[in-house]
Amino acid sequence: MKTLPILVVLAGCMTSLASLPAAAATSAAMKACSHQWSVMKKANKVPEGQKWSDFWSQCSKDYAAKNGSEPATEPAKTTKTAAVSEDDSSGSAQAKKDCDAKWGAYKTKTGAKGWHDYFQFMSKCM
Repeated sequence: MKTLPILVVLAGCMTSLASLPAAAATSAAMKACSHQWSVMKKANKVPEGQKWSDFWSQCSKDYAAKNGSEPATEPAKTTKTAAVSEDDSSGSAQAKKDCDAKWGAYKTKTGAKGWHDYFQFMSKCM
């Protein structure tokens, strides 16, 4: 029983580590360094014994020095949101009650469960 928590923690660590290369691959530094590495490999100019990880470590530092540190993610685009009236004069409370009553039958018929399915159902129903 003591190994179960350890396995759960290890699985979580491996999952989070698996997502790191995907995030790093989208950075401008990664693209530039990857291109430089592939050019060096094709021209047989990679110093003997040098690994990608060593090259990447130095190349990313050089890239940051030349180009400044880049933001971790692109700035979020601003979107305008329409104002929603909280007054329930349109009868939406009754529509929600009607949809809630239909949810039980839908859930039994389709096997839907959880908040995700509930919100999808409600968005179609209302």
